[in-house]
Amino acid sequence: PFMGGFIKMDFHVHTPVSYCYDDNMSPELGLRTQPEHIVQAAVEAGLDAMVVSDHNAVTNIKPMQAAAAGTNLVIFPAIELTTTGGHLLAIFDPEDDVDHMARLLDRLEFPESESGNGSYSTHFWLDECARAVVDFGGMAIAAHIDREPRGFVAGYFERDIKKRIHGSDFLAGLEITDPRGKPDWEQGKVRHYTKPYPVVQGSDAHGHAEVGRRPTHLYVTELTLKGFRDAFANYQDFVKFPKELALETALTD
Repeated sequence: PFMGGFIKMDFHVHTPVSYCYDDNMSPELGLRTQPEHIVQAAVEAGLDAMVVSDHNAVTNIKPMQAAAAGTNLVIFPAIELTTTGGHLLAIFDPEDDVDHMARLLDRLEFPESESGNGSYSTHFWLDECARAVVDFGGMAIAAHIDREPRGFVAGYFERDIKKRIHGSDFLAGLEITDPRGKPDWEQGKVRHYTKPYPVVQGSDAHGHAEVGRRPTHLYVTELTLKGFRDAFANYQDFVKFPKELALETALTD
């Protein structure tokens, strides 16, 4: 049983359900990636948990959880929502029902025919979607906010709307791709964006070789969304990137 401590996790992992996965982008390679391949890559990367977040889709969550069943890897079911304003990670509890998550897609008016298509966007703004995620019991994290064009800060729309999104009461945290920005986002020191936030990073893996390449370490007492929320409440101490954790470990040794 898990006793608590720092875990190593990947907050953002895709499967071939996403149209932009390597299998689909390079069919000539004949990759045929299976859930077992992704789970094996996660285990080899030393991950304790990973967030499976296909584009506007929940189809591969149960197969991924089944593939991880014989390991110590915990799968957090999620959806990467394409919203007006940018991508949003909607993360749920490992025990949550996939059909319940599918109803969130219905609420946000994603047609089933666009499942997996990250280019298809709902007409709802990112902060409206974050509110719906919370209404459904999930955790909303704005995805790769510093990356064009699908991160909201780098998006091609008015700064006033970006500031409104950043100030949302329904965002639990921010995902960044440049780790150097972590202290400024955490302390609300980025120009125009003064609300402090917990900050994570994820691999955004679109091939199993990428799983675990940008891990986040969380100090948790349980491998649940409640464990995440408790860590986020004390993010200065409990949400670390690898170099930060290594430095602190070296200082206390």
